[in-house]
Amino acid sequence: MIRALLFFFFMATSAQAFTANEEGSNFTIYPVEYDITIMPYIIGDVQNGGHCYYVCHMTIKVISFANINVIEMDAKEIDIKGESIKVQVPKGNHSLVDKYTFNEDRGKLTINLKESLKPFKDSQYYFVKMSFKKYVSVDSPGVFLVRYFDEVQNSKYIIQTRLSPGLAKYFIPCFENPHFQSVFKLTVYLDPKGDKNNQLQYTNTSIFISEHTKEELLHDKRLVINYATSPKVRLSQVAFHHSQFEYIKTTSKYTNDTITVWAPAFKLKNCDYILNYGEEILSFFRDYSLLNHESLKFERPITSGPINIIAIPTKLGGYEIDSWNVLTNSEIRIIYSHKYSSIQQIERMNFELAQQLSRVWLGNPGEPTKTRWREEWFKEGLATYLAYCFMTQHNHGKGSKSSSNVESIRQLNYYGFQMKHKAMFEDWHHTNDLRPLLDFNNELAVNINSKELWKQLVTMKTASLLWMVENWIGSKRFHESLVKYINNKRGTEISLQDFMNRLDQDTVDCFKQSFSGINTSKVLMSWFTHSGYPVLSVQVLRNNTPNIIELKQTRFSFTGKQSRESNYLIPISYLVEKKSNCNNCYQPQFTISRPTHTFVENLNNGWIILNTNASGYYRVNYDKYTWELIAKMLKNNPFTIGELNRAQVVNDVFAIYVSGDMSQDLAMKILDYLDQEISLTVWESVLSGFEMLKIENAGCGMTRLIYSEWQRFLSKKLERYNWICKPLSGDSRETRLFDSKIVELALAVRDQTCSEQLYSHWLGMNKTGVVPDLRAASYYVAYEAFKNSFTKTDYNFNDYENEDRETAIKYFVREDLFLDKLPKGEPRPANIVMPSNPVNVYKGYKGSAESLPATFYLLSISVLVSSVLNVITDINF
Repeated sequence: MIRALLFFFFMATSAQAFTANEEGSNFTIYPVEYDITIMPYIIGDVQNGGHCYYVCHMTIKVISFANINVIEMDAKEIDIKGESIKVQVPKGNHSLVDKYTFNEDRGKLTINLKESLKPFKDSQYYFVKMSFKKYVSVDSPGVFLVRYFDEVQNSKYIIQTRLSPGLAKYFIPCFENPHFQSVFKLTVYLDPKGDKNNQLQYTNTSIFISEHTKEELLHDKRLVINYATSPKVRLSQVAFHHSQFEYIKTTSKYTNDTITVWAPAFKLKNCDYILNYGEEILSFFRDYSLLNHESLKFERPITSGPINIIAIPTKLGGYEIDSWNVLTNSEIRIIYSHKYSSIQQIERMNFELAQQLSRVWLGNPGEPTKTRWREEWFKEGLATYLAYCFMTQHNHGKGSKSSSNVESIRQLNYYGFQMKHKAMFEDWHHTNDLRPLLDFNNELAVNINSKELWKQLVTMKTASLLWMVENWIGSKRFHESLVKYINNKRGTEISLQDFMNRLDQDTVDCFKQSFSGINTSKVLMSWFTHSGYPVLSVQVLRNNTPNIIELKQTRFSFTGKQSRESNYLIPISYLVEKKSNCNNCYQPQFTISRPTHTFVENLNNGWIILNTNASGYYRVNYDKYTWELIAKMLKNNPFTIGELNRAQVVNDVFAIYVSGDMSQDLAMKILDYLDQEISLTVWESVLSGFEMLKIENAGCGMTRLIYSEWQRFLSKKLERYNWICKPLSGDSRETRLFDSKIVELALAVRDQTCSEQLYSHWLGMNKTGVVPDLRAASYYVAYEAFKNSFTKTDYNFNDYENEDRETAIKYFVREDLFLDKLPKGEPRPANIVMPSNPVNVYKGYKGSAESLPATFYLLSISVLVSSVLNVITDINF
């Protein structure tokens, strides 16, 4: 086993495995095992004179790979008892320590030795021992306190760790190399009775990354809990929780996986929702693992031990992605409240748990045989794709649970479109930080997620590209291949190249791929190796029969910078208005790989729309005549075009207009049909498109005047929904989501009717009890009215309300900053409609139009000037 560990160490620490930010990490000492004993104390009310600390005794089993006489460890804000520091050989009492220094500023504990450590040979190892005290506060990093109130409003505190990225040194002195993996043994002392003065907080709950093995009650009434030795994990995967929480749990009837939800006792009644939701996710993965498999050999637990979901009453920003059995998140992401949870908060709650359990299913340190991912960014993207896949079945599938028949898996559609445009909003050359996905190589996922831009690209873009490929090769074959691969690779290593090779073998299509030489892996790699995405310019040569359609792909950019020819492998599909005598419209699928491509099709003077089902990760810009045909169809019969393609057209119009490649008049002409639109997907597309108008230095040359024109235009399109800004009546998820998105858009375009209704709603509810789905919008209106007074804590908001208040304030501030930067702009000339017979408007004139007197034309100019002045007067800055 030791030799296997050594082999793993050298493999993990090879030069290829490290990134630039790991230079200087200590590789001469390797920690094999941490044995930690913690005695925590929470004394009094910490925020009112009390204090919290824990005493820790620790032994670290290490091996050396060189003759060294200095050991350097990471430690920060820890009170180390110097006389306790020892370095010993097994079964030896003699310490090798000569002296030590602790540099708090550098966060380094340096131990100088009397004699050198011997390199690892014949199982030679050493023990590094020490004792220390760690004071814990509400705002301390890594390990911190969370204050909450029990049912009778007594202050209580939680000790909680969140050790990624790079925060373990605040918890214990350690060797904080992100690639080191060790096992951990933990012993915790609890004082369930409290002290005689009731100053020591009663605690009954201690949760670690492994299960209890033994409990012992000491003569002084302290309870000692011994935990089993953990799997081999990184420091960022260690978690420790200490509180008075209670729990509810459920066990999957198929795989024996247990989900336990922890919260303050009086809040457990509201935890059934997330418990049942988690169980349904496990059932989905059980069924998904068995797609078209008659054998039950894949019915296996995804972890060894329970999955603990812990509701922390503070803002945490999501689950820690490395966690597999101690899943901590903000309370509002775990505890469902019918009174306070808005539909968008519920959606985020659902997605975050689905994504986290997808990560766990794909591989975790606690599974029976550990599955390792060479490219963790790819695992992140696949987990996001599977989370949306589950949510699609949960919200749109037949019945509440999935089926083991692959043909029953409903395609993403709504969620696929959503994740694609989240990625596209970031994935263009507006920053030097933009990287191709493959550049992340084998970088740790915790590092990727430390930057919000990278996190969005890695999760949403990778998932979007998988959705594109799924639609290209067919959903049935894609899912069968994916499940077969994951099942066969359990307990081994998964690499991107290996996955793509398997996908090629399982999904080969002689017609589409073999003859063209293009397969799934080539398509994916063309996107993984390049940042950004293309826009396809479509020119239809209608004078030819059949019509010649020219495609030109260029790198998309809102600002025009780095916009150049590109050569992505793009799966092309399309639909046409008139199918009579068409060439390929019943099998309109092929792949282009060059900057330009030409094909023929009989359009019969109708429109063509590329990117059927909107799954392709690209935008499309048509020639003006084709755009006008699409605009006419949308205006006269919008539902001839499917929901996803309408949404894609709308989003592309905004993007192409903002980039400067479409006139405002044409963009508004295409979008003029929106007063007939009834689709949530399309209105979400409008909302994300409107946000594009705020992109700085975009090619459209945005001004305040132009921005206000867009606001008035979209406000007019929303008139049929003005009633939605009143307290909502719908209870279904779809209705609530639709209504909340319409309200969000109405507020963004400063719809006056909606704003007035929201303000009245806010005042009528006396600043409390605002309808959850209207809450963020109402707070926006309230903040606009009251400004600074609204930022105070006088309103006594709870966490659900505070999240929406912060969202509203951030949006208002961002909008203000955007408007401050915009130039005022010049009004556009008003459209002049000349009468068909100008003689009729010049009464008393008997001659021809050609000989009208100059006074008539002066009068016309006067009317024009008057109209422009009226436009200026009407504009509200």
